[in-house]
Amino acid sequence: MRSCHVHVVKSGRSRGVALVIVLLTLFALSAMAGIFAYSMKVEMRLAMNTSNSTELEWLGRSGVEYAKWVLVQQDQVPSERGFHALNQFWAGGPGPVESADNPFAGESLRDIPVGEGRVSVQIEDQERFLNINSMARNPALLDLALSRAGADATDGAIITSALTDWMDRDDFAQAGNGAESEYYLGLDPPYRAKNGPIDDIRELLLVRGVTPALFWGGNYRVTARGDHSGFRSSSSRDDEPTIGLNSIFCALSSGRVNINTANRDVIALVLGGDTSLAGEVLRIREEQPARGGGDISRVLGPAGTGFQQLFTTQSTTFVVRVLAALGPAKRTYYALIRRSGARDYQTLLFREE
Repeated sequence: MRSCHVHVVKSGRSRGVALVIVLLTLFALSAMAGIFAYSMKVEMRLAMNTSNSTELEWLGRSGVEYAKWVLVQQDQVPSERGFHALNQFWAGGPGPVESADNPFAGESLRDIPVGEGRVSVQIEDQERFLNINSMARNPALLDLALSRAGADATDGAIITSALTDWMDRDDFAQAGNGAESEYYLGLDPPYRAKNGPIDDIRELLLVRGVTPALFWGGNYRVTARGDHSGFRSSSSRDDEPTIGLNSIFCALSSGRVNINTANRDVIALVLGGDTSLAGEVLRIREEQPARGGGDISRVLGPAGTGFQQLFTTQSTTFVVRVLAALGPAKRTYYALIRRSGARDYQTLLFREE
C-alpha cells in the first residue's frame, strides 16, 4: 500500500510539472509571436515610407509651388497691393472682403488634394524678424535683443563678441570674450567657426554663449557661461517671460522690418525698447494695416517719428512649411523662397524637416 501511495504522489507531481512547462512554452511562443508581429509591422511601415519617399517629396514641392502661386496672386489684389499683412490669405487670414477682388475664393491652405495625396501649407514672411547678419552694424540693437531674450550683461558681451568672430572672415578672436576656431575645436564634438554670414538661424546654437534656452525661449534660466539651472522657480518676478532669439532674428530678409507682420517684441526692439508704443502699433494695424511706405507714419503715430525708415510694409522673403500626406505616411518639408520678379518667386532652399 505504501509503494502505491508514493507512486500516485510522484505521478501527480509529474503532471503538475508538465503543465507548468506547457504553460511556460505557450507564454514564450505568444511573446515571440507578438514580437514577430510588431517587427513585421515596423518593417512594413519602413518599407512603406521608403516606397512613398519620392511621392511625398513631390507632394512637398507641389505645396511650395502652390505657396508661390498664392503670393503671386496676393501681389495682384487691387485693394491689397503694395503691402503684406496678417489678415491676408497667404498668412492664414480671411483675405479680400470684396468677392470680385478675391482670387482665393474656394481656395485653402489646409488639406489640399494633390493626386492621391494631400498637402497643408504654412507661409511665414521673414521681414517680421530682425536680420541677424546686420547686427554687426548695430551692436546696441543686438545688446537690447539679447537682454530681451534673457541674457544678462556678461552673457550678452560673450555672445556679441563670439557672434562677431563667427561671421567675420579672419581667425583673430575678439579680445576677452571672442571665439574663433581654436575655441570651437576644443569642444566635443569639435567644429570650426563659420567665418561668414549666417545662412540658417539655427547656426546661432553653435555660437559660444547661445544656449538652447536662450535660442528657443520659454521659462528657463540658463547662462551663457553654461550654468544650467533649469526652469525658473515659481517665485520668479520677471515682468515678462523671455522670448527666444529664434522669435527675434532671421538669417535672410530685405533688412527692414514689416510693421504689419512683426510681433510686439521685434517692433519694440526697433523702437528702442518701447513696448508701450509697440502695443499701440499692434492695436492700430489690427484695425487697418499700413498700406504702403507713406502709411507707416500713421501706424507709428507722433511718438514714432524718426523710425519710419526702419520699417517696410512689403515682404520679399518667405518660409514655406508643407505637411505632405500619402495614406498613413506623412512628411514635413521646409522651403525658403524669395521674390525675384513681379510674378516670380525663387526657391533658395528645400529640405525635409
